[in-house]
Amino acid sequence: MARLLMIPGPTPVQPEVLLASALPVISHTSPEFDEIHSDALRMLGKVFGTKGRVVVLPGSGSLAMEFAARSIVERRGEKALVLKAGHFGGYLARALKAAGAEVEVLEAPIGRGFTAGDVREALEKSRASIIAFQHVETSTSVANPVEELAAEAKKAGAKVLVDGVASIGGMDMRMEDWGVDVCFTGSQKALSTPPGLAIIAYSSKASYLLEREGEGIYFDFKSISREMESTRNYHITPAVNLVVALRESLKRILSEGLEARYRRHKALARALRAGLEAIGIKLVAEEGFRADTVTAAWLPEGVQWPKLYAEMKARGVEIAGGLGELKGRIFRIGHMGEVDANDVIATLASLERSLKSLGYKLELGAAVAAAQEVLAEEGL
Repeated sequence: MARLLMIPGPTPVQPEVLLASALPVISHTSPEFDEIHSDALRMLGKVFGTKGRVVVLPGSGSLAMEFAARSIVERRGEKALVLKAGHFGGYLARALKAAGAEVEVLEAPIGRGFTAGDVREALEKSRASIIAFQHVETSTSVANPVEELAAEAKKAGAKVLVDGVASIGGMDMRMEDWGVDVCFTGSQKALSTPPGLAIIAYSSKASYLLEREGEGIYFDFKSISREMESTRNYHITPAVNLVVALRESLKRILSEGLEARYRRHKALARALRAGLEAIGIKLVAEEGFRADTVTAAWLPEGVQWPKLYAEMKARGVEIAGGLGELKGRIFRIGHMGEVDANDVIATLASLERSLKSLGYKLELGAAVAAAQEVLAEEGL
């Protein structure tokens, strides 16, 4: 049975992108692949909003996080402030600590992100030279205002590290304009490519971070950087077919237009939230901190996550549960990448029937109607 994948990643992948990944394997040091690889890096620069270096490695978003952390920490004991708005903020803290930083964590209440005032106040007490945070905290669907937070960090002379795993390709990122030094993501989220690529972008001012030899093989920044200049500067074997697929997906993304793509994500998020609220479902993220790529909601009283998951899956839709302290308390719906209006409507319709079957009282069609109103307003 075909299943509608509405989790916060991996996300649905278009047939053209899948077919690109199924092309015959070519040499990773050939002129043909070098051109494909360079083309993908150029397009990624546009998506990240950077004129600096972009690195693509075989691996997951977690590898991208660790590579970014190890590159931004320039000396052992360097102080880093992590703004934690959920489960993956803990990952950032661990990655920076493993890279040798002295890490301080500022934690937000569940459902809330950070403001410029929060950063200003924290930096008055801290001597941190690195500020790190999620653009979108996938576990709570909280979105942080990157431009505002980065501006405060820059006033204090701090480097800015942003986890863009659940935002790049679905929400605006302007590294050069906003003062973001390093930002990373994975291929499997809003970039609509199969899992397997770790992507790290550097601003033009921060690209010097890749001039160090680093440690080991993966974290030999200088050698990796040379391979990004040309794959004929062999250092590690790239994931050839995934890079081919990534290029195809990036072509689609830029053909849609970044502004149009971001508007679509925002509209789908609004529609889904309207649908949930219409049937009495409470959202986790507070107003003003809500992501356009994923929505987290509290499970209604009496509804158990394993049963809701099973009911949704039986109706052909897969959604995600909570992580960490929110496990068994919330559910999460991804709406990023190639997800469209029909997918949101199908998900809400399945959710209504699933909740009804579990004894939750609601008026069938209310969620769908509310979402349809928003979509009609948005012209989708």
